Amino acid sequence: MDTINNDLTNLLQQMGVHQESLGITQRIVIIAGILIIAFVADYFCRKIVVPTIKKLTARTQATWDDYLFNDAVLDNMCHLIPPIILYVLLPFAFPHEPVTLTFILKLCWVYITAVAMKLICSFLTSLYTISSEHEKLKNHPLKGVYQMIKLIVICVGVIIIVSTLIDKDPVNILTGLGASAAILMLVFKDTIMGLVAGVQLSANDMLRPGDWITMPKYGADGTVIEVTLTTVKVRNWDNTITTVPPYALVSDSFQNWRGMRESGGRRVKRSINIDMNTVRFCTPEQMKKFEKQVWMSGFEK
Repeated sequence: MDTINNDLTNLLQQMGVHQESLGITQRIVIIAGILIIAFVADYFCRKIVVPTIKKLTARTQATWDDYLFNDAVLDNMCHLIPPIILYVLLPFAFPHEPVTLTFILKLCWVYITAVAMKLICSFLTSLYTISSEHEKLKNHPLKGVYQMIKLIVICVGVIIIVSTLIDKDPVNILTGLGASAAILMLVFKDTIMGLVAGVQLSANDMLRPGDWITMPKYGADGTVIEVTLTTVKVRNWDNTITTVPPYALVSDSFQNWRGMRESGGRRVKRSINIDMNTVRFCTPEQMKKFEKQVWMSGFEK
């Protein structure tokens, strides 16, 4: 670092920069050079690397790479490059000002952590899309599991950001949160219960998206369209949507008509109104008429 600064100082002196403004000019040149390097790296990734990856994924017959390297994932990857370059090269611009350098590096690290969280969440979304189209996994309610993993990633990222801003070890913050675990359990009660219920529903194959279920307690009688951490959405036959807590499907009883559909049968629920005044015994004339109609129909066949 000192060698680079000395070489730059000699170069600026040869260019005629006065000794009084040499330090400021040197810092401006270094900062400008770092920004140019970050801009060029970002431009290179967006204009060359990203199109190349898209062309390679488009040529393959598999579809998983198209989801895995979608626009959201690639865009977040490009967002990571400039702050990483700034984080690595900024010490050259502030060699003798540790307070200013520490403040700027904290901001860079916070930005890097936030973008990394977005990148991981986008990657998990792509994995969910791939698994939802997989033959063996598409019938399992995995959305709640992926949502829980995203929530864990966000919590870890927030802890890292807070620890960076207050200059504390993340382990100490986690230890402090452990003392307030009861409050966290109360705040995230529905989320935790939904995660446990989702694992039980998936492990026991009790519910799949597309199943016809009946749960009179919650007014649900229709097809399951979505299973998340906190709700199970059921589209009733009148196109209304009923939301049921996942843990209610485990703790209470519900009726799943999947077996009937897999057997090839179908239950038809219709109301037939009959006027009791029209119900009577057939007369002999009507009996003869019906016998004649049956005989004529058999003769025609």
